[in-house]
Amino acid sequence: MQIERGLNKLLHGQYDEALEAFCQPSTSSQAEKLCQITEALAEVKNYAAELAKGNLSVSPPGPSNPFAAELKTLHVNLKRLARQMLMATAGYPALPGNYMGDLSEGLEFVISQAATLKEQAEYDKSHDAETGLLNRKSFVRSVRDILHEQPDSIGVLFCCELDNIKYINDAYGYDNGDLYLNKVAEVLEACTYGTSLLARLAGNEFAVYAHGFSNEADAFGFAQGCLKTLLNTRVMLRADEVWIRASSGAAVYPHDALESDTLMNCAYHAQLEVKSRNRGTLMRFSPEIYRTKANVFGRQEKLNELLDGKMLRFAFQPIASLHDARIIGYEALMRPTMPDFSSPLDILALAENQSKLLQLEKITFELIFEWVYSHRRLLGERKIFFNTISTHFFNTAKLRTIHPKYKAICKNMVFEILETATVESSLAQQVKDFRTEMSTQVALDDFGCGHSNILRLINLSPDILKIDRFFIKSIHNTSASQKDLLSGLLNYCRSKGILSLAEGVETSDELASVMRMGFDYVQGYYLGRPEMHLNELDMKVQDEIMDFRERFSPLRRT
Repeated sequence: MQIERGLNKLLHGQYDEALEAFCQPSTSSQAEKLCQITEALAEVKNYAAELAKGNLSVSPPGPSNPFAAELKTLHVNLKRLARQMLMATAGYPALPGNYMGDLSEGLEFVISQAATLKEQAEYDKSHDAETGLLNRKSFVRSVRDILHEQPDSIGVLFCCELDNIKYINDAYGYDNGDLYLNKVAEVLEACTYGTSLLARLAGNEFAVYAHGFSNEADAFGFAQGCLKTLLNTRVMLRADEVWIRASSGAAVYPHDALESDTLMNCAYHAQLEVKSRNRGTLMRFSPEIYRTKANVFGRQEKLNELLDGKMLRFAFQPIASLHDARIIGYEALMRPTMPDFSSPLDILALAENQSKLLQLEKITFELIFEWVYSHRRLLGERKIFFNTISTHFFNTAKLRTIHPKYKAICKNMVFEILETATVESSLAQQVKDFRTEMSTQVALDDFGCGHSNILRLINLSPDILKIDRFFIKSIHNTSASQKDLLSGLLNYCRSKGILSLAEGVETSDELASVMRMGFDYVQGYYLGRPEMHLNELDMKVQDEIMDFRERFSPLRRT
């Protein structure tokens, strides 16, 4: 019974239970033999389990095991196979092995497949999947090899972008778009001269390099021929014939560039110029145009650097009252701290061109608000006049994002509305709401030029009207009609409670004239130039204002 039970356990691979049944004290010699076989099989099972885990360092069963010799041979061959596999995966040539029959044949097949897959991976890495042409990196690398091997010959790099691929994809579907792309590749493959290379650089961009010309004219003529061949080709899509449309650029080696990547960039730059100037044509790389564009791009980066680093500061020009010769405030004038910008107007023009005026305004608000908050005791009751590029921040919720103490700061601020083209009705309501919410003043700047006109004055009814320098320059010698115009404007301001400020006063005669006409405030080089600190009014100018005041006292404002 014990032997039968043990055999049943052995057949089910339950070696521990089989040993328990065979190795009873009262068992026969037959049972002892079965016990030895079970122990040998259990040892083989444990060995096989380790091999299955990939543990080739496990020791095979000892000599006492009847299967030891065969297992040792198997173990050695497995190690050899593993070593062969590692060498194959590492790229070393693997010697054929026939020492394990079908297993050796399987290894050879795996090694062969691995080599094929490696070759395919290398090909896929350097070629475009759709057309089979070289990709950009492989193309530039191959051009570089040609230039190093044949440095004395002349070459040309032609690149083009298809102008109508979106239309084709939309009108005929992407399958037909692929047919169109492959036709372009087929046409360009026929454009060869000497040593030639062809690539698909991106979705709808292709390039051809040809090397071995004797002169630049022939080289560029090859590029012209490539475009002509393209534009004279029609592709059948469904029942329609569609013309190939492309914009192209070319660069000639060695005149335009000596290295392949630079040559590629030159040709691509010429292609971009064609797209912006005259699509469907070919342009050779122009160093003059490139330098101009590079300067623009460089200035764009400098503007980003200025904005990111908030590399601005402010100069302050005094504004004086013509009633008591005291400084009532200062205009904060933006100054760049980078030598790349010649003036604030330079910054504003570039920021406008790059659609970054709002970002510039936010940064200037942040800086001037922090300056005013830090110098609020020094300022006392005096105001800081500050240009607003837009009226985007004429809103308390937005001002709160600029500075947490915006309410305490705004009482020292005069927001100057520039001559920006804003819809008058919406601007007027916005300014009205803003002045209702905040204890601050609003000035209309540069009146008399651009959009700062009578209509804007009537609609906005600002606290202060700043008359542009155009009207103030040589006002003592100006025509009677211009003086009458200014007098009428000043009378209107007085009737509406609007304070008037004369901008750009630079001489004593101009100062006397604006006092005689009844202006309230004055600003200009004669009173003080913009400085990085707050200057007081020169005693001589103070005395001059008070002297004029006594002389023109019948006209003074009460």
